[in-house]
Amino acid sequence: MSQRSIFHCTGDQILLATWFLTLLSSASSSSSSSLPVTADHWLLNDVMDKRPSPPVDEVGELNVVVAVKIALACLCVNPKSRPTMQQIDRALSMQGPPLSKPFSMITLGELLGHGGKTS
Repeated sequence: MSQRSIFHCTGDQILLATWFLTLLSSASSSSSSSLPVTADHWLLNDVMDKRPSPPVDEVGELNVVVAVKIALACLCVNPKSRPTMQQIDRALSMQGPPLSKPFSMITLGELLGHGGKTS
């Protein structure tokens, strides 16, 4: 899996989701539970930009999952908890295991490490 293919598949989807990631970061650092449904239960597929074509194969789906996991890790409030560029480069260049469940069933909570295994 190359860096170029990941960003080619997911660039627009991640850029549009910036507002969402900011909301998610604020919600996770807040003690308030005023949101009716926690972000942990939101499906990744539901928060992605619908304008570009969705991933059409398992490699594309895995690329989206890896890119979103990296994006979420970069939102950690504590800068020391964020991934280094070396860790990001390694994650982008590794061929990960196949997804353990259908892409349409992956939740943001799973990508944040709050439950279930996605890859």
